Amino acid sequence: MQLDLYTQTLLWGFGLAVVFGAIANKTNFCTMGAVSDWINIGDSGRMRAWGLAMVTAILGVGILEYSGDIDMSLITSNDTSNPPYRGATLVWLRNLLGGAMFGVGMTLASGCGNKTLVRLGEGNMKSVVVVIIMAIAVWWMLFSNFGYLVFLQWMIPSAIDFSSWGIPSQDISAVFFGLADVETSAIHGLVIALLVALPLLAWIMRDRDFRANRELLFAGVAIGLLVVIAWYVTAGPTGIALLEELDFKDQRPFFTGAQSFTFIGPAGHVGQYILQGFSPIYLTFGVVIFAGVAVGSFLFTVIFRK
Repeated sequence: MQLDLYTQTLLWGFGLAVVFGAIANKTNFCTMGAVSDWINIGDSGRMRAWGLAMVTAILGVGILEYSGDIDMSLITSNDTSNPPYRGATLVWLRNLLGGAMFGVGMTLASGCGNKTLVRLGEGNMKSVVVVIIMAIAVWWMLFSNFGYLVFLQWMIPSAIDFSSWGIPSQDISAVFFGLADVETSAIHGLVIALLVALPLLAWIMRDRDFRANRELLFAGVAIGLLVVIAWYVTAGPTGIALLEELDFKDQRPFFTGAQSFTFIGPAGHVGQYILQGFSPIYLTFGVVIFAGVAVGSFLFTVIFRK
């Protein structure tokens, strides 16, 4: 049976997410855990693993973009760029306020979105409550006017529109070379990726205890590679072909183009999927990622009786 491109993409996303959930469960990979370990007990091991995942993802995506194997500027169903942080408008106040609220929220919830899904797979009832509230809140922000009327409306005047300066994107290479009045190219993006990733990698690998911890090393590299593979699935040849094939308005109104692992936005997509009676046209990459991490954690818990 020949599966259509969208179904193939969803299956890839679900499979990658299952592996992600199992690895995160096994290695206790968590953003908030990494921060709290470092601040509370002075143990930077999980933070270094988290940083190693970043380095792996940055280098992987940088290489794929340089080679032309992925296109991170795919246009979505509502004619906007995805991922959103590749757009030309930087609403920096939203990032600051949202980041602060997220930090407080994940502390109260005992974990970030990823960790919440991992604990959900383990049968943690507190995580059930967190997931439900998260889905409701994010749905409210994404699929109603609440987010715009309450937050974004008064933030927009402070936003930076790089397109007014002739800069097409807010990514670092475009801004840096755009301000220098140099036309950006693929090599510029790779250079920036190396300048960001290599110093971070040097800091990560300075710690002898971390270098000796195979589990944390594995967690960082594996999670980073899963992020890169997800980008390739959605922004590589399949993603480009899918973009040309889909009739967004009739078939996939919430197809969101180039994307990888993220857990908050997809919570809202899960809410929309449920509210629309589990209609296939609302089954997005984010929905299967969200479900797959919990399933991967559940399978690991059952198989290894954790």
